[in-house]
Amino acid sequence: LLLLLLAAAWGPCLSGELRSPQRRWPVPYRRFDYRPKTDPYCQARYTFCPTGSAIPVMKEEDVIEVYRLQAPVWEFKYGDLLGHLKIMHDAVGFKSSLTGKNYTMEWYELFQLGNCTFPHLRPGMDAPFWCNQGAACFYEGIDDAHWKENGTLVLVTTISGRFHSMVLVSFDN
Repeated sequence: LLLLLLAAAWGPCLSGELRSPQRRWPVPYRRFDYRPKTDPYCQARYTFCPTGSAIPVMKEEDVIEVYRLQAPVWEFKYGDLLGHLKIMHDAVGFKSSLTGKNYTMEWYELFQLGNCTFPHLRPGMDAPFWCNQGAACFYEGIDDAHWKENGTLVLVTTISGRFHSMVLVSFDN
């Protein structure tokens, strides 16, 4: 099945049908000043990022530990079943050496996982439809027990507060 999907996706490219000087890979990043309008069909059952907070300002002398956080998708419902298939949810954890505070940054779907994972077939539409908008959610704390018991919580590097400040400046520009 996988080979058929790959052949269908790459067939026109391999046969030369879609040669175009405008196609480029990877596609260059394009900034947007707005979020696309939401289709009224898409409704969230739960609030997106309910405890979200701003990224804190850190001092240059701070040392920030950066953690890899990973657990199986839908582990709350299916345990580690999807983990055996390497279908994982990832996040990044941060810990400030000056304040001792922890922070988590995750990518979340705005309309819950099922809406962006599975297509909807809607009356009057020929193509499948996904409610697949998402955004980064940054909040205080790391649920150590959750990540350790269900997946991974691993220190990957440390960065200085100076680096953190430079990154925030580049995001603002």
